[in-house]
Amino acid sequence: MADRSSPVDAAVVRHVASLARLEVAEGDLPRLTEQLARIVSYIDQLKQIPEEGAGPGAETATPLRADEPGPCDGAKALAENSPRSVHGYGAVPRVVGEGA
Repeated sequence: MADRSSPVDAAVVRHVASLARLEVAEGDLPRLTEQLARIVSYIDQLKQIPEEGAGPGAETATPLRADEPGPCDGAKALAENSPRSVHGYGAVPRVVGEGA
């Protein structure tokens, strides 16, 4: 079972499942509660890792390029990357809401 100090309980698992639009059987709640509690516990462990002392350049692990405007053909990019367009805008399938 989940640690008593864990913020994860069956109600949290039900809430997360509802946000993900998943149905969770009552019999699966103990197992899912334990798994989610372990994930949250692991994330809490990662928060304890000190950030200082990582060495020079640690503040930017990935080098960033300059954000400068360049030539762009938006209509061409839309035509190449959107399956269809409506009124000049890229149209994508509905993924949230009624009729999804």
